[in-house]
Amino acid sequence: MTMKRYMRLAIKTGFILMAALWLAGCGETKTRKEINRRKAELKQHQETELKRAQEELRLTDSLLQLANTELETLQKQVEADKLALKATAEELTLLTQTRIRRDSIRTQFEALGMKIRYIRKKQKEVESEE
Repeated sequence: MTMKRYMRLAIKTGFILMAALWLAGCGETKTRKEINRRKAELKQHQETELKRAQEELRLTDSLLQLANTELETLQKQVEADKLALKATAEELTLLTQTRIRRDSIRTQFEALGMKIRYIRKKQKEVESEE
């Protein structure tokens, strides 16, 4: 390789290196800004959903406690009526409907608990990536 050719190659390589360094030093690119914006929005959305789920869980817990109390009271009453042979079909139907409602509230309570655990798990994953 001649000296002239070597100098041209060195100049071209120098320009390429300078351009690469200049681009790297410019800061965030448009794509990187968009990624960071979306990450921030995701974090905000997770926080909002977590608070909403926690509030709904609190209300559902109160409903579940009331349903359990109502079911226990009704069960005692129906058992007493069964022993006295006074239990009616309406009483038994009401007991079954109360049990179904309690089970539905319990299912909702469990689903909200799983949702909260899932959101927290995802938040930890995002934090560990950063």
